[in-house]
Amino acid sequence: MKINSTQQYINQSYAANNVKANTSASANTPADQGKQSEETLSDTINLSSTTRDLQKISAASAEEPKGRAQMVENLKLQVQSNQYTVNAEQVAEKMIGSIMNEVG
Repeated sequence: MKINSTQQYINQSYAANNVKANTSASANTPADQGKQSEETLSDTINLSSTTRDLQKISAASAEEPKGRAQMVENLKLQVQSNQYTVNAEQVAEKMIGSIMNEVG
């Protein structure tokens, strides 16, 4: 699917509808007609508060936490040099904790 051609079709349809609306509306002068066409061609959008919150969350999650790159690099070096160790008790506690949160 070509988005550009679809968008072009929508824009043409939108412009055609506005021309019909402008010709049916009575205007006194050509200047008034120009103002009306400029006003009708502008679009507005109202986002719900949930959508605005989701946009904020998305923007915040796109930012990388400070020090994250250094922490990942240190972990890579530890794994490559076989110095990385896993504490099985901590892993088990976190797994059980997450399961308990899901169960309630």
